[in-house]
Amino acid sequence: MKFSLALKLNLVFVPVLALAAACAGILAHRALERAAQDETVQRARVIMAVALATRQYTLEEVKPLLEAKYDFQIQTVSAYAATETIGRVTKQFPEYRYHEATPNPTNPRDKADGYETGIIDKFVHDPALKEWSEVRETSSGRNVVIAQPLRVASGDCLNCHSVPERAPKTMVEAYGPEHGFGWQLGQVIGAQVVTVPMSIPEQRAATVFRGLMLTLLGVFAGLLIALNLLVHLVITSRVRRMSRIAELVSRGKSDSETFVAKGTDELSMLERSFSRMRNSLASAMKMLEP
Repeated sequence: MKFSLALKLNLVFVPVLALAAACAGILAHRALERAAQDETVQRARVIMAVALATRQYTLEEVKPLLEAKYDFQIQTVSAYAATETIGRVTKQFPEYRYHEATPNPTNPRDKADGYETGIIDKFVHDPALKEWSEVRETSSGRNVVIAQPLRVASGDCLNCHSVPERAPKTMVEAYGPEHGFGWQLGQVIGAQVVTVPMSIPEQRAATVFRGLMLTLLGVFAGLLIALNLLVHLVITSRVRRMSRIAELVSRGKSDSETFVAKGTDELSMLERSFSRMRNSLASAMKMLEP
């Protein structure tokens, strides 16, 4: 089986370009996937920052005003304020979630589930850990989870959460004396857990990836065509011409086709050498004529 020079060169060009496209695709996919994850993490941190700001505002602005006029009011609890504020946001974006989770909550809605309890244990066993995050696979897709510890930072918390007897009567009446007590200063009693889906950034990344790969394949296809044209014009057409003339000369038709060598590249040098050889052969043949 004979293989043309163009085919042999394509057997090199095609695998090289395919390998380059595959490597570029892998690198682009990893970069876009990382960008999607970073974007989701940033969204989660924004939600966490809003929750922390709400807690701080409640402690500094709302609580002093209400405590001066009323007995215990749930609106003075920073955790309640943050949960309510973010809850109004997540009504518009139900795939987002914010939870002030604790194994021993005053309000039953703050009860930590098994997954959140595992996160809280990480903060309990590592006091230096300030934030924990991961990408979690769920039935609805991948989610970014960010958590920060909830610690008893001041003695004010113990006024309500040390023993039921010290707690405001209205709080005990609202939630009972069984839960939300026994806290100690410096203790990790829970975690703020933010969950944000990666679906939208992943969809955007997938769209960008498809467009990038189609563009890349188009560029490589054009490059392959350009290389083939270049090989044809610069190499194969000139080699075929020399082969055709050599065939004619070998049959005694040395003057059947003119041959003009142009250029300074290696093939041009070969063409000039071939032309000289042809002329020399024609002269020798004439000298042998009777």
